[in-house]
Amino acid sequence: MSRSRVREAMFSRLSEILDHGVLVVKDGIVVQANRALVELFGYESQEFVGHKITDLPGGADLASALDKVVKQAEKSLEATVRRKDGRPIRLKIRAEIVPFNGTAAMMAVISEKIAIDQVYEPRRTSGERFRSIFDSVFDAAPDVIFIKDRDLRFVEVNPAMERILGLPASRIIGKKAEDIFGREAGERITGWDLRVLQGETLEKEHALVVAGERVTFLDVRMPLRNSTGKIIGICGISRDITERKQLAPRDALSPQAYPSRSMHQIMSLASQAAASDSIVLLQGESGTGKDYLARWIHDHSPRASGPFLTINCATVPQALAESELFGHEAGAFTGAKNRKRGLLELAEGGTLLLNEIGELSRSLQSKLLVFLDSRSFLRLGGEKSVQVDARILAATHRDLKAEVAEGRFLEALFYRLNVFSICMPPLRERSEDIPTLALEIVAKIAMDMNLPEIPPLAASSIKRLGNYHWPGNVRELRNVLERGVILWKRGRLDIDVPSRDSEADFLTLKLSFPSGRTLRSMIEEAATSICREAVRRSGGNKKAAARLVGVSRDSLYRYLRATSPLYLVGED
Repeated sequence: MSRSRVREAMFSRLSEILDHGVLVVKDGIVVQANRALVELFGYESQEFVGHKITDLPGGADLASALDKVVKQAEKSLEATVRRKDGRPIRLKIRAEIVPFNGTAAMMAVISEKIAIDQVYEPRRTSGERFRSIFDSVFDAAPDVIFIKDRDLRFVEVNPAMERILGLPASRIIGKKAEDIFGREAGERITGWDLRVLQGETLEKEHALVVAGERVTFLDVRMPLRNSTGKIIGICGISRDITERKQLAPRDALSPQAYPSRSMHQIMSLASQAAASDSIVLLQGESGTGKDYLARWIHDHSPRASGPFLTINCATVPQALAESELFGHEAGAFTGAKNRKRGLLELAEGGTLLLNEIGELSRSLQSKLLVFLDSRSFLRLGGEKSVQVDARILAATHRDLKAEVAEGRFLEALFYRLNVFSICMPPLRERSEDIPTLALEIVAKIAMDMNLPEIPPLAASSIKRLGNYHWPGNVRELRNVLERGVILWKRGRLDIDVPSRDSEADFLTLKLSFPSGRTLRSMIEEAATSICREAVRRSGGNKKAAARLVGVSRDSLYRYLRATSPLYLVGED
């Protein structure tokens, strides 16, 4: 693609965003007219472009005016011509002969007299304007502007791109994205560019490593077309929004902020996961912060500037889940009046968290497996395959291996998801993290409530929080802290930690089911486990333990005799 062809195509795109009319006439035929021009004359584009100008209603007057303006020295004049509907309009016309597609053509800028003086500087000729408009925008823009040919090689870059990349144009032109930004980022960019070559205009926010620094860009990529409408390349405009992204608040603390060894290990794994683009499976009890960790991985990944979306597969009705994930076409089902893009499409360039993935139906598991293998899918009721570049994270509180054994989860999908697995420990197993978490959560709640200051946690409250076992994990901790902040009356924040005497759900039972077990024996086992836990939490005080579980001391002793004698030692 020649340099002149590129600039003609670029000018064609720019003319579409101007508020005044742009007209190109070659051999008496209208070969180009922008939106503002056809609207000014009351035409549709197809009625104007491709027709002989003198055959159009009012066209003879316009042709005469154009002929005059080209022949006179000033190259501009005012003329009255008629619109398609016959209404006369007073115009100011500037025109000259310019190269177009290898030959000469007449190019004109046309505007109603009432507005023209606001558009152009006095006494400036249209020839100067035409020759400078592209170069002024292209060379002086603070944003990156680039053009690629159909082979996706750079053929034009502006000074802003040279400055940001730290490379001269000679080292960029002729290269592909992979040559400039590396394989992984280059392949992602190429995927977008291929869609633009199909006619799409894309807006993307993404991050690239430039000269060793992470830079976040907001891109607009659009197809370049020649006068016949054929796509001949790509035009892109990129804005550096790194500073704006850095000013955005982040909820997550650094990995080093957590004292526990288990969280150090978890965050080390999360850092490795963030550096890759692989599927990650997050496992652990409900409320342990799997969604928090998923967001942390996204925020520290190359996709951080892209969207982060989540769907809770347990809360979406199965009848709607397919539409939510994959979208639907108009008329796909009763009530589907318009096309809807699913979360997978909306997560383009970013990350989608499939929370509680173990609750997906078998049919949706199969469709998800196809997507993970091909990175494409069909919308509900659709016939055209949709390609998507989105990273998938999955989370579940279920033991997916056991679910596979029971036939409730596809084995192939389990192995596809289990590429990189992280198991979040329950809060009771990392109690040393509770003070750090509490301070972080209180600060976040205060910010969400627009409080003038962050309530300082009382030392006694921190101790009580650390001693509680948190069956609801981080979710329960947040609920308790949020209630405390709502009731806060200034001064030290004193948290009302749930009383152990009022606990009804303090124990998660794990019962075995070997053949031959009876219901009675399993109830006895559960009762014994509860009594043992009650004694432990009562510090060995049997009277308090009996009161905690609501039985007499004799009944408590009966259950304890079925276990170790150590549980019989202590205060009565």
